[in-house]
Amino acid sequence: MYYCNEFLSLNVLSLYEGELIGVVDKLYFDKKMKKLIQIELIGENDVRLILPTKNIYHIGKNAITVRNNQAVNLKVEESEYYLSPIGSKAYTIKGEYLGVIKELSLSDKFLTEKFSLDNNQTLSIKSLASFGKNTIIFYDENDKINVNKFIPNKTPKFFKTEKPQTAQVLPIPNEEVEDEKKNAVPVEEQKKSTIQNADFLLGRICTKDIFNFNNELLIKEHAVINKKNLKEINKYGKLRELMLFCK
Repeated sequence: MYYCNEFLSLNVLSLYEGELIGVVDKLYFDKKMKKLIQIELIGENDVRLILPTKNIYHIGKNAITVRNNQAVNLKVEESEYYLSPIGSKAYTIKGEYLGVIKELSLSDKFLTEKFSLDNNQTLSIKSLASFGKNTIIFYDENDKINVNKFIPNKTPKFFKTEKPQTAQVLPIPNEEVEDEKKNAVPVEEQKKSTIQNADFLLGRICTKDIFNFNNELLIKEHAVINKKNLKEINKYGKLRELMLFCK
């Protein structure tokens, strides 16, 4: 059995490389709060990394170990999962205040088993009704209602009205605009080029050929990482791959 508070501030070590990857900072659960899905780490130079729990090799008293550096991913956007509810206020579905969540106990497979409150009361995952950013709600012992039936209508009703017809205005061709469109970086690549604070990679050695989406070489194996090739790699969203293959 594991306890969520025991994970926080643990070091994460790579066994193959023999390196410290980062320190545990946040825990994320699935949409039903039934399983711990991933762990957020603070790496070198405050780089944020994501460690899926399926990639954990072993959890020790002072550190978590993984097989190699490929067990973690660079965090490039906010997680789709839910933060640990520790610190949230607990209520019943009838509005009775229960206390504050102080701990979660997990099985060896990271499944949620019990919630511990600040008044030493414990609640089973089976009694969980719903949860949000700062509140978690449980069923009473005799309640049989399912809160999932309270889901709001996804499409509000509106009166049908005819839309006024408008004349279609065709754009005037502009050679400069067309040239800019041809040379523009794809939207997917633009989204991936938002990672900052990657200067800690400067001076390191790349251990693998890295290509862009058009199979063009960005940096050769054994090449020294400099500002020029780092800028190109960031432009094409390849920083995560570079972090995994450099020394």
